[in-house]
Amino acid sequence: MIFSKSTEYAIRAMVYLAFYSGPEKRLGIKQIASDLNFPEHFLGKILQDLAKKQIITSSKGPHGGFYVTEEGKSLSLLRLIDTIDGLEFFNTCGLGMHECNEDKPCPIHNQYQIIKGNLYKLLSEKTIKDMENDLNNGIAFMDFYPRNVFSQ
Repeated sequence: MIFSKSTEYAIRAMVYLAFYSGPEKRLGIKQIASDLNFPEHFLGKILQDLAKKQIITSSKGPHGGFYVTEEGKSLSLLRLIDTIDGLEFFNTCGLGMHECNEDKPCPIHNQYQIIKGNLYKLLSEKTIKDMENDLNNGIAFMDFYPRNVFSQ
């Protein structure tokens, strides 16, 4: 696990919302948490934070809930991760050393830099929409279990 639980939940919730929600179909926190098998309170805080930062849209009231706009679907995973946790990971040593750098590299420094560079590239290029498309095209899988998404 290279991401925090908050980031993992945010990514999976964003893909879920991209898949099942829209301006005319908003989903409530109970529904989302149940279908993703996430703790409702924790997920609620994450989604409220994403809404506050205008990554997703939320509305209150009897027909309220959360959804992702087309603009939100174009968000890169890197930007989402930065929004939740920041990108400090890309500035850390693979062995946790404080003085690891080009002048004083740790034993895995050069190889780890390549891995971090490849990960950065992947995360900056992959969007929520790409992940939604991968699921729709059957080339990827995510474990969410919508029970009554379409019945509300």
